[in-house]
Amino acid sequence: FLHWEAEFADIFAFRGGFDLVLGNPPWIKVEWTEGDVLGDSSPLFVFRNYSATQMARLREELLQDESLRKRYFGAYEEAAGQQNFLNAQCNYPELVGLKSNLYKCFLPVAWRIGSERGFSAFLHPEGIYDDPNGGALRGEIYSRLLYHLQFQNAFMLFPIAHRSRFSINIYGFRKENVSFFHLANLYEA
Repeated sequence: FLHWEAEFADIFAFRGGFDLVLGNPPWIKVEWTEGDVLGDSSPLFVFRNYSATQMARLREELLQDESLRKRYFGAYEEAAGQQNFLNAQCNYPELVGLKSNLYKCFLPVAWRIGSERGFSAFLHPEGIYDDPNGGALRGEIYSRLLYHLQFQNAFMLFPIAHRSRFSINIYGFRKENVSFFHLANLYEA
């Protein structure tokens, strides 16, 4: 969280925002995974395929340690707080109904902090284009999209799954008619 208008008051006062915003935002789902905390004390918690009953018993055992219990609940509170902030309609109205993934949050922020004639460009996964709940976000995307250059990870340029699709997306100011340049199934830049 950042108060862009306060941190960069001169840019907003004299230019109305940034002329260019570039990024490769984190492709991370914000979710609670107790194994991240409990696995530090008992790696088997992560590596074994325990039943729900076994996991509950092991969790109860591990949380007898006061230090671990504090870390566990602290991590849970942090993850829940992040999810609540990212899923709040007042913070990201374009993302209502979508699962929290940090890269999605960067798009509306870039559009808000950009100047009237500013541009933003991001490298991100293709999920925003086919999410059944993403209609509101796609409406905003397509009204701003200038270039969509889709790649397949055939040569493992990024440490994500082989053949996973991602794209370079260049956005401009909001326009009435949807019009953008599109290239798909690229393998190298």
